[in-house]
Amino acid sequence: MTARHPYPHPRRGGAAGFTLIEVMLVLGIIGFIFALMWGSFSQALRSKKQVEAAQERTHTVRVALLRMAREIEMAFLSQNNTVSIQEPRTRFVGSSHPDADELTFSSFAHQRLRGDTAEGDTSNIMYYGEPDPENRRVLNLMRRETRRLQSLDPQAMPGESYVLCPDIARFKLDFWDYRKKEWRDEWTTIGAASFDYPPTHVRISLTVLDDKGREITYATDARIQMTEKVWHR
Repeated sequence: MTARHPYPHPRRGGAAGFTLIEVMLVLGIIGFIFALMWGSFSQALRSKKQVEAAQERTHTVRVALLRMAREIEMAFLSQNNTVSIQEPRTRFVGSSHPDADELTFSSFAHQRLRGDTAEGDTSNIMYYGEPDPENRRVLNLMRRETRRLQSLDPQAMPGESYVLCPDIARFKLDFWDYRKKEWRDEWTTIGAASFDYPPTHVRISLTVLDDKGREITYATDARIQMTEKVWHR
């Protein structure tokens, strides 16, 4: 009589299988690792989008500031303004407002885009704030330019307007009076209490909100080249 082995032999030709608990445990570990990886990937993707949006926002603001500075630097007043008329052909008028200041000035910065229309090398350019038509709580910085100079209100002259910088918080301007050595928040060359010369410097400040709702202010300085009236027809 032979003695039996205390442990049974495995089945020949077969493989040991996994229990349901083992399979569920492995699947749970794999799901947990996948969830961690997906969370990290989603966070990295959100951070990438936020950085790209901030960079695009900064680029838009800087382009707007550079354009305004370049155009203001080419502002001028003409000696040929007719005194008897109410609306002179050239002007430099800046007014202060709570959220967005306004500026209208004559400039040599006009670029002719049409060959078959009455356009000149000079024009009246306007910067002002306007609520967005789709969301009245959003304030846009607008730019409007006439096609040439006329003895008319610039708003009544043919021209094109568009959004220069969307969704701003504030737009402020300061003007340097080189004769009195002081900064002014308003300037006008029209009317009884007007200046007969433009400012030499214009300080431009543009405030926007970042993705967390914090205000960020960008500023630049424009130095006007023609501080005395010029002969211009």
